[in-house]
Amino acid sequence: MAADTAAITPADTTDETIRLLRELRRARSRKQIANLAYWLYLAAFALFSYGGWLVAAIVRALRRPPLPVADTPMLLRAVPAGLAALALLVLVFLLWDARWRGPVVIAQPTADWLLDTPIRRDRLLRPRYRVSVLRFALAGAAAGLVPVALLLAAGLGGSGLGSSLRLAGVAMLTTALLAGFGAGVAAWAEAHAYSRLRSVTPAGLLAVTALAGLAVLMAAVRLPVAISTVLLWSGPWGWAAQAPVALAGGSARLWPVATLLLALAATAAITLGDRAAADVPAAVLRARARTLGHMSAAVFNLDARRVTTAYRGGTAAYGRARLRIRPPLSRQLVLPWRDLTALVRTPSRLTWSALLALASVGLGALAVRAPHAALLPLTGALALGYLAAAGLCEGARLDGDDPRRSAQLPFRYDSLARWHAIVPCLALAVLAGCPAAALAITTGHAWLLPLIAATIAVLVGGALVNSFRGELEGEMFEGFDTPLGNSSGITIMLWYVTGPLLAVGPMIILWSAAVTSGRASRTLPEAVLSAALAAWLVHIAAGRARRLKSP
Repeated sequence: MAADTAAITPADTTDETIRLLRELRRARSRKQIANLAYWLYLAAFALFSYGGWLVAAIVRALRRPPLPVADTPMLLRAVPAGLAALALLVLVFLLWDARWRGPVVIAQPTADWLLDTPIRRDRLLRPRYRVSVLRFALAGAAAGLVPVALLLAAGLGGSGLGSSLRLAGVAMLTTALLAGFGAGVAAWAEAHAYSRLRSVTPAGLLAVTALAGLAVLMAAVRLPVAISTVLLWSGPWGWAAQAPVALAGGSARLWPVATLLLALAATAAITLGDRAAADVPAAVLRARARTLGHMSAAVFNLDARRVTTAYRGGTAAYGRARLRIRPPLSRQLVLPWRDLTALVRTPSRLTWSALLALASVGLGALAVRAPHAALLPLTGALALGYLAAAGLCEGARLDGDDPRRSAQLPFRYDSLARWHAIVPCLALAVLAGCPAAALAITTGHAWLLPLIAATIAVLVGGALVNSFRGELEGEMFEGFDTPLGNSSGITIMLWYVTGPLLAVGPMIILWSAAVTSGRASRTLPEAVLSAALAAWLVHIAAGRARRLKSP
């Protein structure tokens, strides 16, 4: 019996297979390296040619950081909770990434041809995991510059180039360690708790939201120092925040110990993930390879809708419809009823829109409180508000993709844009308008209420403009040659960003004028202009819908 078993045992061909793969991929790897070097060269050339002023401004800011202002002590109180929220967001992102891509990822040909062959899976999967960990660590180091820029802008970066570079160095180090820790945990979860990843991401986002709210509360009210201490020692997200907090002037005396704990935790997690990489189920690897293949094809075709569809198919993000809303008695309300039903049956979309709306309100409040530096937070607030509005306009986007969907409704097709604006405007008024109005009233800025209401309509109008843009036409790829290259790239980019460009751009100017003036008499003209802009955007969306329906 033993002889029969030995006779049918396949030979171990791992070394030969890996050697053959390296030979076959050598030319492709050289081509990828050459492409990467070319794009890095283009990025550096564009940065120093067209963004030299930005590089010079960054160098000046590092040499002479902004001095503390009257609001600096208030911002310093919020730094521990704010940085802990950003660090936890990094971990949540890595766990979300593990749901559809993950640290352990292989190409579709590898999944189709090699997973069922008698080779050692650890030799096949662990090198890819280690490359992913390295990429995540490098990306984390780059992301560490974000809190550095925020601290320097708030006057918390020290008094010279040495202190600024020291702050940047420790922030990049701790964020890279945090990314390595998250990658290791994500790889272990892929192998042993993949079914639970779907529930971890919403819980993590709720925790991030709670920490962000606590940061705002700590900035407004002087809370006990023990709360900050508990946050900074609550886990790896707090350990990663201690070094920037200490160098920014906060209370974190034992930050070297916290950094050492983070390094030990990252090492342990990376080692644990390396051992678990070979245990990722083959079905998960195949499904992930198919998802990435579909998404790559959609990206090359510049089809954002197919990217979303491929992602949802890979993560099973459709779910089951459990909530029913009774149909309206009036046929005029059929379209708003359908939009509302679609919205409440996709709680993930509603949750993301709510988080984006609350973040937009927070940045807007920061801009109103510091009008001398309101441009950057205003831009971020309006951009996040537009993304929230775009998430609420899914029904309009579906009608724009397929005009037959609403052919039987008792409306002219060009009037659908106005009907589709009802539910997003009401939802955004609840998610962003009510918190913004409450903050405006409690802080003595009630004169901003008309502008807030008009801004909601403008953001929804911009989202509707993009919803009815139709399919990307082949004529856009032709363009014409210029000294700076073919114009097709600019045409395609404008086709994608027409809505946010027309909505966010003018509102930045109007909000800047209203915030810097600080007078109620200056708000009414801005509100009237914003309402006119919203009507114009809805008119553009209706015109686009008319062109989609016409033969």
